[in-house]
Amino acid sequence: MQTTRVHTRARRPAAFRLSLATTAILASVACSSSNSTSPKPNGPAGTFKGTLVGDGASGVLTLTFPSSVSALPAASRFALVRVAEAGTTIQVTGTLALTGGSSVQLTGTYNPDAEPQLVLAGGGYGLAGDYSAKNGVISGTTTFPNGKTGLWTVSANATAVKVFCGTYTSSQGNGGGTWNLVLDSNNNLTGVASVAGQLQGTLSGTSLSVTYTGGTATGTLDPTSGAGNGTYDAPNIGDGDAGTWTANTGGC
Repeated sequence: MQTTRVHTRARRPAAFRLSLATTAILASVACSSSNSTSPKPNGPAGTFKGTLVGDGASGVLTLTFPSSVSALPAASRFALVRVAEAGTTIQVTGTLALTGGSSVQLTGTYNPDAEPQLVLAGGGYGLAGDYSAKNGVISGTTTFPNGKTGLWTVSANATAVKVFCGTYTSSQGNGGGTWNLVLDSNNNLTGVASVAGQLQGTLSGTSLSVTYTGGTATGTLDPTSGAGNGTYDAPNIGDGDAGTWTANTGGC
């Protein structure tokens, strides 16, 4: 009868096994950090202001973020708890002041790793959008209580943002619609028009230059008086269109 030898292996203490596991996780984080060539930019913070325009309704939109959502500092990348917070979802509130109507309270969340990053709802309205760190702009789409849709855009540092609400009128017999512009503290322009969609441009002195999918617009915009007007040309929308626009800060 043969005797079978049983080889026993000493069990490592629990603390030692935990140390090994922690080392492995930290090594993985360090490797991931070193392979990242474009760290996430700082996220939105503070209050943003802009406009929302849709079929049959428009207004001034204000969004408030309670704190910054930013990439982790290099010094904290090796802290397990902080690493877990990298994709933290934060609560966001907002107010939609409808032109000629009431105000709608909005609540939602912002997650830099989600798509869309921002989701809000309230009073039958639904908003979804993404943040662009380049000019501190958040823009996206909206749904109305009646099922219709629209677009919106807001700019950072709400206290310095001016919203000009107005209309455009076709000189080609194509009717007209809403023409709202948003001016930030750096004279960057965004906005939304009924058919043209998202507007983007700059203001030099009081001279305005705007582009959008399908056309361009020029004119004057005076932040002091709060008024502006000009012309637009949309050769690539439908069969082509052209006309005039007007907007003022009191029209919202």
